[in-house]
Amino acid sequence: MDKKENKEKQKEFIYFPSLSAGGFASNLIKDTKLSNGTTCRFYDDSYPEEFRHKAFLITAGHYYKKMDIRDQFGLGKDTLVFGDSGGYQIATGALKYTDDLREKIFHWLEANSDVAANLDIPPKTVYENKFYECADISYDNFAYFEKHQSGKTKFLNMLQGSNPQEYDWWYHKFKHFEFQGWAIGGPQKLVDFMWALALMLKNREFEKVNLEYLHLLGISKISDFFILSTIQKLLNKHYGNRIIVTTDSSSPGQYPVYGTFLHSHNFKKLTFSDVYMPKGDKDEDGNIIPLKESKLPDMQPDLLVPDSLGDPACKDFTWGMLDNYNKEAVPRMVLHNVHVFQNTIKEVNKIVAAHRDVAQYVVPNNLAAVLKSIYEMFEDPDAAVTTYEKYKQYYQKFGGQSITTINKDIFNQFFEEKEEL
Repeated sequence: MDKKENKEKQKEFIYFPSLSAGGFASNLIKDTKLSNGTTCRFYDDSYPEEFRHKAFLITAGHYYKKMDIRDQFGLGKDTLVFGDSGGYQIATGALKYTDDLREKIFHWLEANSDVAANLDIPPKTVYENKFYECADISYDNFAYFEKHQSGKTKFLNMLQGSNPQEYDWWYHKFKHFEFQGWAIGGPQKLVDFMWALALMLKNREFEKVNLEYLHLLGISKISDFFILSTIQKLLNKHYGNRIIVTTDSSSPGQYPVYGTFLHSHNFKKLTFSDVYMPKGDKDEDGNIIPLKESKLPDMQPDLLVPDSLGDPACKDFTWGMLDNYNKEAVPRMVLHNVHVFQNTIKEVNKIVAAHRDVAQYVVPNNLAAVLKSIYEMFEDPDAAVTTYEKYKQYYQKFGGQSITTINKDIFNQFFEEKEEL
């Protein structure tokens, strides 16, 4: 690497908020303003620069019939848009797969996204225990995408599986496709994802000069941020600072469904602290009962909610606004949750960018061991699988819970076609 490359700004991993479906999406399409005049479009040039986030995910599963949806959301050319292909909606039964649907989704992705996942059919829910059938359909789809891609959109190959054998089989069947990166869509546990990473390193996948992206679908826990930031740092170091790590989730928009308003992060516990903000009950006539008269008798309506960031959604957010829950409180909660994610990622990147041992003083021991294993994998790709086996116990201890943040029932309620905007 020459001196010019050394001075090049190091890439940082990108988080795509997946907020193009559900109630908040209508606020974005309509360019709804909060009562203080701030737009809900956190990616817009009019949004305060300190909190502006120029990355967004849109899904074909909800909008494939609307060829101008990017414009409807007000997503300019300077906002990086990730196009989800709708494969998960097909797997859950929200959409029925046909060749005609494939063609429509392909053209929709090229018209509306900068980076996009290929139309794979995940072996889940409706297609559960149909791994090879899913692979065959996905293979045909990838061949179609490869043949017709114009270069307008960076399409990503997909890696699916639920165990090492399936990942290995899928990778070798699909690796020949000429796309601009990979998306890993199968892992439900950390131990599965780490195998996928070891597999790609061992096979020198990241040496391919056409690769520009490595995307993990639907993960956004604090531990995930540390893992992704570490992978990004090592891709920069070992592969010429050319591959961008990305991820997405709908979590900032899902939290308010449960009345969850994020406050701050705790790296030792790998959790977000939060404040419960309930929605008022209705009386017999369907009118909202003020929270002060029901769930929060001690509430002082004019007091500001506890805000750790001073972001545009919260600078004048009072408890009294909870009585106008859907129109005023929820948009503010979603925006604030996005900003908490932004701030957490920023702090994670600072820690990871420092000396490799700094993280061990900040995170739990099991996660520190996982991060150490990633360094070892990148330092000796030929031994990546051996390193995986060496640290497998930590992956299992730490990653016993699901790595994904997707809840199928909540997810499906966003993607029924009858809810189209």
